[in-house]
Amino acid sequence: MSYPCSFLFPFLAPVGRILGGVLLSIIMAIPFWQPETAHAQVDCSKKWGIDSVETVKNISLYREFFKQKNYASALEPWRYVFFQAPCSREQTHIDGIAMFKDAMKVQKDSTLRTPFLDTLMMIYDARAKFFPKSASNALGRKAVDMLDNIPGQNSRIREAFEAAVAVGGNATEPFILGYYFKVGIKDFKAGVIDQPAIFSLYNQLAGIADANLARTDLDSTKRQRFIENKAALDADLSISVIENCEQILSAFEAKFNEGAVDIALRDLIYTQLRLKNCKESTFYEKVAISKQNDNPSPLLGIELARRFHKSDRKKEAEQYYQSALSLVTDDSVKAQYTYDYAALFSEDKQFSKARVLALQAHALRPSWGKPLIFIGNLYASSYIECGGGGIAAQAVYWAAVDKYKAAAKANPALQEECDQLISKYSGYFPTIQTLFFNKPPFKVGDAYRVGCWLDESTTVRSSD
Repeated sequence: MSYPCSFLFPFLAPVGRILGGVLLSIIMAIPFWQPETAHAQVDCSKKWGIDSVETVKNISLYREFFKQKNYASALEPWRYVFFQAPCSREQTHIDGIAMFKDAMKVQKDSTLRTPFLDTLMMIYDARAKFFPKSASNALGRKAVDMLDNIPGQNSRIREAFEAAVAVGGNATEPFILGYYFKVGIKDFKAGVIDQPAIFSLYNQLAGIADANLARTDLDSTKRQRFIENKAALDADLSISVIENCEQILSAFEAKFNEGAVDIALRDLIYTQLRLKNCKESTFYEKVAISKQNDNPSPLLGIELARRFHKSDRKKEAEQYYQSALSLVTDDSVKAQYTYDYAALFSEDKQFSKARVLALQAHALRPSWGKPLIFIGNLYASSYIECGGGGIAAQAVYWAAVDKYKAAAKANPALQEECDQLISKYSGYFPTIQTLFFNKPPFKVGDAYRVGCWLDESTTVRSSD
């Protein structure tokens, strides 16, 4: 790339000192050289240039002026170092960038700003060339300055970001990710690149963020920046690229079913299906199962368990309930999962299994009370299973009321709900007359062992 940039002739330096930094932009706009040949003969084996003493002298001189923000006076000794010993100090390039950016701020005329911008771009390229470890950072900052100053050349800016990422790989600075994707989206909306290309770009940038977030040696500040930029990528993709569920299905379902989707793309599809409220689709289910199988999590496991439970696919539901329970560590959350799992067996009339799980949920969260109400409801619903008539069948209501009372004691906030259930099922108790004429007869307060599957001790009570 050719930069029609310019530097001061040596004899202009005194003028710069007189006029000061405010008018630096005027006196710098004089054609001087072609940058593609500026460092053609540089031999970095001679780090300090052909005359190390002169280089050190000019470094000291320009740095003194630079610290005083007297950029006009700093320019000439800086030029010497930049041309004759560009490998000596990376700071020379950083300082040059600062000076030319300052000149651009002063110069409001867009025509006169162009030489400064071109020179600025050249300095970024030189820094990338002579200090490869900083190449991605330099090229990324170059692209950001292009974005700020020549927004009309979006494809050129996108190519500049592309170069920065190509050099940096997973070492790419986090700030580059967010900027690059926004530039890519602009070209996507303009029809310059298609949807597969923008998805590919997202995967590349999100992959860099994920790779860094997986590192254990990443400092907290940089980690937070990667988190923020990854969130920006996700938001931009969802807002600017994917509009609805139909687009996701159209773009990805066939590829997924053919097995032509890698893990990174699968995770992208999963995220977007959730963001666009596409969870009711069968495609979401397939993607979620794939993700859970590769990277099991209690949250997705319980979501799938409840999904299969709701659609009466009990075998699959049981599989994912067990998976979620094996992964969760928080007792309160585990209690909820176990409670949900118990309902699966209750609906299948496997009351004994349901009770075992409900008791486990109660043990995990003793002050909750809901599992005891659940067991009481199991008991109350067992009238038919336990004979459908007589004291033996009616006894299930005594056991049910016991559980409702225990639930209210465990969690007083459930008192009103429990009182309603107690009132309802107490009405199904046998009368005193029925108790008296039973063989053998019973009286209120007697101990009683409820049979059937309950096998529970209780006390005799009447409805009157």
